[in-house]
Amino acid sequence: MTVMALSLVILSLVMSAATTQASTRHEALRGHQIWQLSGDIGAVPLDLMQKGLLDVLDHSRISGKVRVPFQSLEEARRILQERGVAYEILIEDLATFLEDQERRTKESAKTECCDPNACPRPFTDSYMTFEQMEWFLKLCESSPRATLASIGKTSEMRDIWMVHLRPPHPEETAGAVWVEAGIHAREWISSAVTLHLLVKLLQDGGDIGNFDAHVVPMANPDGYEYSRMYNRFWRKNRRKTTKAYCLGVDLNRNWNFHYGTGAPDLECSEVFKGTESFSEPETKALRDAMTRVKDWLKLVLCLHSYGQRLLYPWGYSKNDEAPHTDDLVRVGKKFVEAAQNCCNTSYTVSNVAADLYVASGTTQDWSKGVLGVKYTYTIELRDKGEYGFLLGPNNILPCSEEVWTGFQALMKKIL
Repeated sequence: MTVMALSLVILSLVMSAATTQASTRHEALRGHQIWQLSGDIGAVPLDLMQKGLLDVLDHSRISGKVRVPFQSLEEARRILQERGVAYEILIEDLATFLEDQERRTKESAKTECCDPNACPRPFTDSYMTFEQMEWFLKLCESSPRATLASIGKTSEMRDIWMVHLRPPHPEETAGAVWVEAGIHAREWISSAVTLHLLVKLLQDGGDIGNFDAHVVPMANPDGYEYSRMYNRFWRKNRRKTTKAYCLGVDLNRNWNFHYGTGAPDLECSEVFKGTESFSEPETKALRDAMTRVKDWLKLVLCLHSYGQRLLYPWGYSKNDEAPHTDDLVRVGKKFVEAAQNCCNTSYTVSNVAADLYVASGTTQDWSKGVLGVKYTYTIELRDKGEYGFLLGPNNILPCSEEVWTGFQALMKKIL
């Protein structure tokens, strides 16, 4: 075989492999459907989610938009009919929908530079891979104020990175803030925004106060990479369970504060809490890192999507009121006002359990209930459901701007 012929064979194999990867990327979602439930749905979506029959897509409110796996279609239809809940099919085949969306995105995408030695800024026109995030974070250490450390390893041996930003005048520090993102794999916008928040803190942090910042832009790298490569709607980590076909633990149900209240034991559930509190390497790493700085923490901020809400505790109970609730609401409204004024984006201050649903074992509740941090919030970022988890990268910059503006407003009230 000539060199030219061999080259053509190799090129053909490479192109074939790329085509195969593109065509199989969304196979895990083949036959899955998106339904819109209507009428008096009550707690039906959450009940069926806890049974592992469907996935509630909007966790910031009970809107009735759900993903139904192919294998659950018939049973979900039967139960909804029994309970008198109507539904409309919004997407017939989720894999086909995602393939079409990916094709359109590639046609309009700009090329952004990022390699191990030159990844100067977070992407604005696409979502970064975890490896690209690592390259960017390692270059952040060129700042004399920044230290990058791995606080732990995942079950697939990826690093959980934390950036510690020291204040301009360390001897006069007013306390510390903790920012966590990416704990739910499919919420890509949360990590993208946190990377841009990190840039702002590096550049302008001293303008809003003399504080330490501890930033974890990607708390669930295994799940994130799986959501990128195989299942765009993956939520949990990639922990193996007793059922080979039901992997993963919801890391935001695995914290040891009212752990397990209202949470299912079903491994196939999207909100499976794990076998015990802190069973997961990710939550252990986050717990230990937060505990080391607990005496200085003034604010814990957990970034999620979607729904455009600023949530305050408690999540575990509708009846118990968290300490300092009045202050949490008052200060939270400053974030809402700032986001509205800067970017004309409407957020709502809400209580997790009373205004939405019971969610126990969360980062937010644990940092408030165990560490005693006064101000703990979860931000549900853009949008309000039009695109949801499939929010386009064209939202990265405007969403980052409203969060940065709201963050400054929070800090000016808290410090």
